[in-house]
Amino acid sequence: MRIILCKGQILGPISGADETLVTYALQLRKAGISVSVLLMHFCSANDQYYQRLVQGGVPVSWIASRLAHKSLGTGRKLSYKLFELFPPSKKIIRKRALGVVTSLATRYYKQCRDYLDQQNADLMHIITPDPSAMVMIRAGHDARIPIIYQELGLPYHPPDFESYYRQFTSVLPLCAEIAALSPSLAEHCREKLLTTTKISVLPIMSDDVSNGHADERPANKQVTFGFAARMEELKGPMILMRAFGEVRTAAPNVCIKFAGDGSQREKINAQARSLNVSEQYHHYGVYTNPDDRTAFMRDLDVFVLPSFTEGTPNSIVEAMANGKPIIASAVGGIPDMIDSESGILVPPGDAPALAKAMTFLAQNPQERIRMGHAARERYRRLFSPKAVVPLMLETYDRIRVESRDSSLVRSDKNTHPWTN
Repeated sequence: MRIILCKGQILGPISGADETLVTYALQLRKAGISVSVLLMHFCSANDQYYQRLVQGGVPVSWIASRLAHKSLGTGRKLSYKLFELFPPSKKIIRKRALGVVTSLATRYYKQCRDYLDQQNADLMHIITPDPSAMVMIRAGHDARIPIIYQELGLPYHPPDFESYYRQFTSVLPLCAEIAALSPSLAEHCREKLLTTTKISVLPIMSDDVSNGHADERPANKQVTFGFAARMEELKGPMILMRAFGEVRTAAPNVCIKFAGDGSQREKINAQARSLNVSEQYHHYGVYTNPDDRTAFMRDLDVFVLPSFTEGTPNSIVEAMANGKPIIASAVGGIPDMIDSESGILVPPGDAPALAKAMTFLAQNPQERIRMGHAARERYRRLFSPKAVVPLMLETYDRIRVESRDSSLVRSDKNTHPWTN
C-alpha cells in the first residue's frame, strides 16, 4: 500500500498539525508501509519536523516554488503585525489574506496533478482545511486517487477561521471519507459540515516513551505543574497563571513550568511578577525534538491545559504517555480523552475552578499517582501506536477497496474503543 500524507506547509515550531503529520508518517514507516509526505509549499531544511521525517526515512516533496513560500511567509508576518496593531481588523485581514493565498495555491493545480499522476498512490491522507489542501483534494480526485480528509479540530472554529471553512467545504464531496479525532468531534463534524461524505474516527498518537509504566516522582518534593502549547489567548495561559497564584496561597510548595512561545509570553511574565510568583514560574522555551519534550513531561507532576477551544491536543497525549494526571478544559474532544480516573475537567475560563483542581492534586500525592497510572493506561488503549496504527491501516484498506467497488463494504475488525 502506497500512502501520501499531504499538508499545505510545515508551520513549526509549535504546531499540533505538524506533529500529527510527522508522527503518522513515522509510525506508518515503522509498520512497513510505503509512505511519503507532500507539501504545497517548501519548508526549511533546518525545520525540526522536516529533519525528523528525513531521519526516519520518509521522502518529502513540495509543489510550489521557494519564492512562493517566501512570499507567503512575508505575508503571514505582516498579518500578525497588523493583528497586534489593529485587533478589530482581524476578520477583514483574514478574509483578504484568504483570497490571496487561494489564488496562489490555485496556480499550482497542474503541477500537483502532474506529480500525483506519477506516484501510483493507493490513497491520499490530507490534513488542515486551507486553500492548499483544497487544490490537493481536487488534483487527487482528478487523478482518481481515494482521499481521506482529516479534521484536526472543530469545524468553523475558532471564529476567525469561519471563512476558511465556508470555502473548504466545497471540496469535501470529492473525498472518500472524513476522519475526526474523537467520537464527539465526529458528531460535531456531522452537524457543522453538512456533508454526505462518510465521517469516521481516527485518533492522534504519540510514541510510547515510558517503557510500560509511569514515572513516579517523590511525593515529598515540590509539586510541579506544566503547560505546553502556544502561549496565545485561546490556550488559556493567562487563566492558568491567575489560578496558579491562588494555588500558591493554599499549597506553597508548588511551581509551574511553561513550554512554548507566543504573543502572550511577556504578559505572562508580567502577571507572574504581579502575583509575586516569579520565583516559582519557569519558562522552558520551545522544545525542538522528542527527547526535549519527554524530558519536560517527565519533570512534571501534573499537566494543565486550560484552552478555550481544542481538538484532541497532542500535549495531553504526550503527558498521558508519560503517566501524568491531566487538568484540562471541557472543550472540543478533551472530554473524550480524559475520564474521571485519569484527570479533572474544568469549565473554560474558570480560574477558581482551575485553582481548586490544581490545589486538590497538589495536596494529594496518592491521588496524583493513581491518576497518573490511569492516564498512562488510557493512553495505551487510545493513543499508543499499537492502538492507532492498526486502525489507520484498516481505514486505509477499507477506503481503497470501497473506492474500487462500493458494494464491497469491509467490516471493521479493529478493537480500538472509539471504532464503535
